[in-house]
Amino acid sequence: MPRFAANLSLLFNEVDFLERFAHAVRYSFSAVEFMYPYDLNGTDIKAAAIEAGLPIALFNAPVGETFGFAALVELEEFKVLMQPALDYAATLRPEKMHILSGLAEADDHADTRYATNIGWIAAELAKLDVLAVIEPINSYSIPGYFLNNLKQAFDLIKKINHPNVKILFDIFHIQQIHGDLLHQLQKVASAGLLGHVQVAAVPHRHEPGSGEVNEAFIFQALDELGYGGYISAEYNPAGATTEGLGWLDNHVSTP
Repeated sequence: MPRFAANLSLLFNEVDFLERFAHAVRYSFSAVEFMYPYDLNGTDIKAAAIEAGLPIALFNAPVGETFGFAALVELEEFKVLMQPALDYAATLRPEKMHILSGLAEADDHADTRYATNIGWIAAELAKLDVLAVIEPINSYSIPGYFLNNLKQAFDLIKKINHPNVKILFDIFHIQQIHGDLLHQLQKVASAGLLGHVQVAAVPHRHEPGSGEVNEAFIFQALDELGYGGYISAEYNPAGATTEGLGWLDNHVSTP
């Protein structure tokens, strides 16, 4: 059975952030992730995770007001912008970090900036045993986002040419970009590039099982493909978080 992580930026937001770790383990999540830890003390976050006994599966690099920087700035500026990410990674030791591309037209210049920047941070994260992941994001959610389909992700990873970069396969986004979820998942997995999985119902980004996708079928496919990572619940609860966790009961495994 799959193992699920709770995205604490979205779930259990009825309580303060550091209290959410205890709620996640109480409701049988096996790990946590979050978007941006940079307004909180990293040592406090790490202590909350340890106390709850939950690994930190992933967090995002800083994004500013442009939904990331990797396709926007040259390497020297990128290094400065990413230093907080590396500092927090050294403290929190997540399994993975999502590096966002930013809003940019796809052209040769942006491709080159992106490949150079991702290659550099992938190498820096490898020193911390943290995997760099990149995520195609649909144009409905973030119009103008640079990385917006799987073919582009494959092409850029080939250009980056670093083993510490894989794809974050977000069921919510890939369904809206491509559809045909099973074949898209198989293609990513067969290439050895399945780095992380996130789930939310399509199209309203609420609890799994409340939209157009049969998530249980995809979870089974992930098991059959031998995916050993976490599936992160990255959705906006339709009501109180705990009232919407019924979907988890049929899928949760014991940590």
